[in-house]
Amino acid sequence: MATKKPLTFTIDEPPQKATAPSGKLNSDMAATERKQVGARIPEKLYRQLKARAALSGVLVQEMVEIAISEYLNHHAENAE
Repeated sequence: MATKKPLTFTIDEPPQKATAPSGKLNSDMAATERKQVGARIPEKLYRQLKARAALSGVLVQEMVEIAISEYLNHHAENAE
């Protein structure tokens, strides 16, 4: 497992731009056309998602894509 850099910031400097996606998505997901979806989730759940994504070094978008993919793969028996 790769060593993660601690999150740091200073008040005197402007925020840095987000880095490119970390590439944790498989190549099929990374190369496909994207569709925008929207969902309203509890604020606490969103904060947890955002924090976990940051600590994992991935974008929230990547984490959502991975979660949806894993859910669909593990619940295929209900898809009729």
